[in-house]
Amino acid sequence: MVGVRSDTVPRQRMPGVRERPDGRHVRGRDPGGNTDIPGAVIGKIAARAVGEVPGARSSRSRAARTRVSGEIVLLRLRIDVDYPLPVRRVAGAVREHVKSRVERITGKQVNHIDIEISELVR
Repeated sequence: MVGVRSDTVPRQRMPGVRERPDGRHVRGRDPGGNTDIPGAVIGKIAARAVGEVPGARSSRSRAARTRVSGEIVLLRLRIDVDYPLPVRRVAGAVREHVKSRVERITGKQVNHIDIEISELVR
């Protein structure tokens, strides 16, 4: 109807969303399916996260090795640390940051992170 004005706008229907009697919207159940995140992808996420920590960077060769068992991730990282920063403090910061970043991006639980300091860089 052209030229007809109304003060109310009809409610739009959204797929998968239904309205409860109290007026709140509820999403329907997700149809599901499997999402597989290979260990190599998790390793790349971890290697990138290392570079986000001040004073640390991923080593050039085999920066991250990953073992995935269901929802549990074990990481082994090789990092370079800027000289003369305290190595243990930088390694601790890397461990915390990589754990939170991998868990946030993948939804998997990081159980253990081994860190090998491969080089001190000036």
